[in-house]
Amino acid sequence: IRLRPGYFPFVEPGFELDIHCLICGGKGCSVCKYSGWVELLPCGLVHPNVLRYGNIDPDKWSGFAFGLGLNRLVMMRYGINDIRHFLSGDVRFLYQF
Repeated sequence: IRLRPGYFPFVEPGFELDIHCLICGGKGCSVCKYSGWVELLPCGLVHPNVLRYGNIDPDKWSGFAFGLGLNRLVMMRYGINDIRHFLSGDVRFLYQF
């Protein structure tokens, strides 16, 4: 597991939690874009401007934002090599599960 800085416009500061690719064991494949790592959890503290737009006082309140990449875990569990399959709507893909 590694934690590294990342840029996301809604948070400041932003981070990315990565795990070793379970498909290739960290050696590099199309799933991990030949890096050996897969981003699992983009996260960070909610940017004060986002709170202001929601009529929330950023001097009084703060928040933590994160987006767990469950589809990436499913990819590695079932050996799916392209994340676009999840959004394709192709029933042949869905019927495999």
